[in-house]
This record gives sequence, structure tokens and C-alpha cells, in this order.
Amino acid sequence: MIVTKNTFQPGQKLDADICIIGSGPAAISMALSLNGSPLSVILLTGGSWTETIANQDLYRGGVFPAGSHEPLEENRRRQFGGTSSAWGGRCIPFEPIDFKTRSWVPDGKWPITYDDLLPYYYEAADLCQIGRFEFDAQKAFPDSKREILEGLDSEELISYPLERWSPPVHFGKVYQGTLENSKNIQVLMDAHVISLQTQDNPSQVSHVDISMSGTRLSVQARRFVLATGGIENARLLLSSKNDRFPTGLGNQNDNVGRYYMVHLSGIFAEVKLRDKQKLMAEFERDAGGVYCRRRWWFPEPVQEANKLLNSIFFLYHPNTTNGHRDVLFSSRFVAKSMLSILSQKSVNRSISKARQLMPALREHSVNIAKNGLLEVPDLIQLSLKRMAKRRLPFLLPSKRNDYWGLYFQTEQAPNRESRVCLSESQTDSFGVPRAEVKLAFLDADIDSIVKAHTLFVDAFTSKDLGEIRYSETGLRTYMQERLKAFNSASHHIGTTRMSDDPKTGVVDKDAKVYGLDNLYVAGSSVFPTGGHANPTLTIVAHALLLANHLKHKPLSE
Repeated sequence: MIVTKNTFQPGQKLDADICIIGSGPAAISMALSLNGSPLSVILLTGGSWTETIANQDLYRGGVFPAGSHEPLEENRRRQFGGTSSAWGGRCIPFEPIDFKTRSWVPDGKWPITYDDLLPYYYEAADLCQIGRFEFDAQKAFPDSKREILEGLDSEELISYPLERWSPPVHFGKVYQGTLENSKNIQVLMDAHVISLQTQDNPSQVSHVDISMSGTRLSVQARRFVLATGGIENARLLLSSKNDRFPTGLGNQNDNVGRYYMVHLSGIFAEVKLRDKQKLMAEFERDAGGVYCRRRWWFPEPVQEANKLLNSIFFLYHPNTTNGHRDVLFSSRFVAKSMLSILSQKSVNRSISKARQLMPALREHSVNIAKNGLLEVPDLIQLSLKRMAKRRLPFLLPSKRNDYWGLYFQTEQAPNRESRVCLSESQTDSFGVPRAEVKLAFLDADIDSIVKAHTLFVDAFTSKDLGEIRYSETGLRTYMQERLKAFNSASHHIGTTRMSDDPKTGVVDKDAKVYGLDNLYVAGSSVFPTGGHANPTLTIVAHALLLANHLKHKPLSE
């Protein structure tokens, strides 16, 4: 049942076996898994069907140093469905190496294995609507070309790993009907958790204080699950202080909020192919119509030998003025820029944004005017694919381009000094301290990106496949500048990390918060490392693992 109107009395206490705090992919996946079970469940959404200005403001916070991270409300959505209301749909599982102890990745140990998650990855694939759980192109597309670029693959660099794309699924909209019709689940819309309380037993959360449509209520439960995202999970734990946990729940070893990780990505090197006929960089569609794309990846022995953080490459739009010759790229830039200008909250800000973008807008518009006629058929076809129910993930560069950008995405090394903490001076409209992000990187992050590029460039040039524009000095400068004003793309990882030892983590292998008997955490905040993969598929798989654990754990324990 979904409760959209507040019919409760001020101060009323609601009761459930399990209370899930959150409404994104983790929270909804858990609710779906618990649907039909003997357990009564209350899901507190923290938002409504769409995001309001007031609810978005609750996510506003601080960044230190200023400008080093995107505004905290930019990539998060406080509404039913969470950030799935705005995600691109890219789904990739973590790989076995991500869960292993790696000597070159300090603090990177997981207390669970890839095999522990594997059965739930299959279920997650269904929920994300990405077809069968098959991420090997040789098996998924046995009749297609074997490589992205014919002649480049070797034992050191392979291109048959796949990524699969969700339609994308808006978890709130797609699974609304199931939750509406559930007999054991109550979804409270626009119910904001203000604090977690340990009233009678300091080892147990007794209830959570909430505000629903302006009315203060409380929810008591036998078990609570915090599933509000990598930044908000840490914020709620830190702000819910008591005598036993004076610095926040689960924070007895000063680990809550620490090890905040993102994915490092970008485009620096550019590739010009000698023979474009050898290239197969397009999206492929499986029998169910799911869009798939291949990527280059370094197998485990290569990562170990070169002390690499897990990294991938694929071809994309160039990152220099060569990109302006790509009409598809220019069209997308102009469209996104106009939306950015029109979405500003005041006329003055719209004018300021227009002035800021004008030089690039002028250059891209000239390119469209000069070369657009040649691309009209492609633009029409791609526009139709973008509007389809299972939409084309993004526009690829034109095959007429001379150069392609070499896109990379890599994990960030765990860093205790990279953290989410509480503002000492700012609170939201409920009086909860706002979050403050202090994102920090290590030399190992840039060193690994440079090593990965060097390995790729050496392989490409040794096979005499074309020209590649690249310099190590240039890449290091590019990364240093990029990290000064970083955008996380909503990949918020590691702030309530999982560990076998409470001295090095916040939750145990079952995602239970250390020091508390009935509080669990779901989402990428529990991941000890981030891999190279977008986190959503693994978030869903882990949420299903946690739900299964709670279903089979007696409430009396």
C-alpha cells in the first residue's frame, strides 16, 4: 500500500517488523524482495512522486575546498525512485578481483566474495531489465566481430567484456503498482527521517522520528535499514548521536563518512585509425532488444603486475576542438546548453549562463550549419532511438570523424582522508546538520590512470593500427586540473564501509552496523572499494542479498 496523504495524528507511533529508510534502487529492491513475506514493512521515502524545490534543498550541503566537488544536491534526487529517476541505465557487475585482497590497494578488503553476490546479480538483472546476466560478448554475440578493434586484443588487453543498458528503469514508476498492491508493505510518501533513536536499549534503534507532510510521527520496528545513498547514509548516522555514540551511530572508531570514493573518468588521448573497417564500436542489441557495448579491460594478472586500479577504456567523442567537427556531438552540446540556460532559477542567472556558454555555443552552431546536412539522416534515426521506450544510451561519434576520444573510467583508491562529515554551522529545514564533502585523492589514483594509458598506447602503436595523440605529462596535467573541480556523477561509495573488523569499518559482512543489534545499511556506501563499474547493478544485488538475510533471520535474534 502507498500512503500519499497524511492521515496520521501528530505524535502517532507506527509499527513494523522492518523499517526501510529510502526510496531509491536499494530501498525499493529490498521492499520487492520482502513483498509477500510474513514480515510487515514500512518504507519511508523522504520525497514524493517528483522532486520539489523544498525537498531538493534538504540535500544541499557544503564542499571543501569550495568547488572541489559538485553541489551536493546536483546529482541526487529526493523523490520516490531516488536517483533512478535520472540515471542513464548503465549496468556492469563488479568483477571477482574487486572483492579480492590486493596488496597494492590498501584498505581494499571485502568480507564477502563475488560468489556471495552472484545469485543476486541474476535477480538484479531482472529488476534493472537488462536481459540475461551475460557480460561476455563472445557468448552474448557469438556471430559478431570478436574485438572492438581488429588486431588489438591480446592476453594483456581484451575487449569482449560487455556493459548492458537498462531502458532505464525508474524504480518508483516501474514498481509502483507492485508496492501499491502489497499486503505487507506500507510506503509512506514524503516521510522524512529526522533522527534514529535508541530510547530504551543503547544497543538497539528503538524508533525513528519522521516528518510526514509537516506532521511529526515516529516509526518503531524490530529492524531498520538505512538506504538513502552514499552521502545521506553517513549524514544520518553522524547526526543521530546519543550518550553511547556521542559522535554518531556506528562511529565509535571514527569510520562513518570516511573512505568516500567516486569513479575517475575522462577523455584525454585521441585515436585516429588507419583502417576504420576494423572498428566495431557501435551498440549491439541482444534478442530482447537490450543495448550492449564492449569495452577494453586489463585482466587480473596485468592489473597485479602493473599495480593497476581496476580500469576500462572505450571510444567516445574527442575532448579537443576536433570534437567540434562531429555534428552529433555539437547537436547534443547545443541542446544540453539551451536546457541549462532555460533551467536557471532567475533571468539574471540565465543571462550569466548564456554568456558563459556563448563562445562554445557559437563554435558548435557554426559546425552544425556547415556540416549538418551530411548528418541529417543519422540525426533523425538517432533521435527516434532516443525517444523509444528502450532508448539508445547516448549518441556515438560520427564515423566520418578522423579522431575518436579514448574514454577511461577507473576506481579510486580507498582513502581515509576522503570523507563526508557534518557542517558545524548549517542545518536544513528540519534542523538536521547539512553534509559537507571533503573529497581527497591519492597519488596512486593518477599513477594508475597513467599506467593504464601507457599500456593501451603501447599496445596500439605496436600493432601499427593508426595514430594516437597522447603524452604522459599532458595526461597528468589534465588529471590534476580535473580533480580540482570534480563531478561524481552520483557515484557515492564507501562512507559506511563493510569490514570484518569494527576498527576498519562501519558494518559487518551482513551489513549490520557495529555496536547496534538491529540497524543495517544498504547501498554503495557499504562497498570497501568501487571497481570501475557504475554502482547501480551491484547496489541492487547487495540489497537483495541483505533482504534475503533479513527474511531468514528470526526477529528474536
